[in-house]
Amino acid sequence: MRHHRDLLLTIPLFCVVVAVAPVSAPCQTASTSQSAAPSMDAAPSPGVAPVAPALTAKDIQGLDVFGSDGQQVGKIAKVNVTDGAVRNVEVQSVGFLGFFSKTYLLPAEKLNKKGGRVELSMTSEQAKQFVK
Repeated sequence: MRHHRDLLLTIPLFCVVVAVAPVSAPCQTASTSQSAAPSMDAAPSPGVAPVAPALTAKDIQGLDVFGSDGQQVGKIAKVNVTDGAVRNVEVQSVGFLGFFSKTYLLPAEKLNKKGGRVELSMTSEQAKQFVK
């Protein structure tokens, strides 16, 4: 009986997830025409740093944040946006059983999204200096 109840509760949840999820990811095709922009296959020019893709609030909201040392700093609680660009994020530390958590205000230029998490260009101890 319990198994049937769990199944009946799972089906509507699955339907909501399927309805909200995008049907297909947009595909990118290579253009055959020449453009003024440099190709991604070409080696970067000396003295020119590669440009990372811009972060968007919906891409990083709620993700776990890790320092360059591999230690978890916390989870992104709030993304502060100015003029359409992410300026900084508020990261809530885990704390102990929900107590003693702290909020850190980290600048967007220190963030790099890798997979399903955000990595910092600083250690977790350095990130803790940005306490809010």
